[in-house]
Amino acid sequence: MKRIMIILAASLLMFADVAAAGRGVNTGSVTSLVRTYRLEEGFDVVSVGRLGLGLAKLVANASVETEDEKAALSLIDHLNKIIVVHYEGAQEKKREKFDAELARLLSRAEKILEVKDEGDTVNIYGTSDGAGDDVSDLMIYVPGECTLVCLFGKISAEKIGDLIEITAE
Repeated sequence: MKRIMIILAASLLMFADVAAAGRGVNTGSVTSLVRTYRLEEGFDVVSVGRLGLGLAKLVANASVETEDEKAALSLIDHLNKIIVVHYEGAQEKKREKFDAELARLLSRAEKILEVKDEGDTVNIYGTSDGAGDDVSDLMIYVPGECTLVCLFGKISAEKIGDLIEITAE
């Protein structure tokens, strides 16, 4: 997993200036899709808004001890919302329908990166600010593991680079 995270972070940093502005993820549509399925059996959804992220950061700051923990925590400075969906336990038809609807929404977005690891494909979508300084509305979709992670807001490419340096040591 550490290897995937290093590859992911390095790739995001390299491709931050490649993502086309204006072809970002439609966060409202994705959030609406998740809301539609959140009560379905087998769909586990965790959604944390700005207030929850602020409280979590306050609690986490109290226990941060190392530089890499500080760097990792700083990545969420400008996030507004995090949504994690895991739906492996859902009925096959519901999984397929969710995947098809999500694929339709993501087809309009810029795919920053696709990574194949141990038979799974990790698809990463997001939008660059044009200068490559920030990546916003990052979505990590792993259909083979029935997992979707949405990081709505901005993530600094510089902070991703700092985390890569610390993790690589």
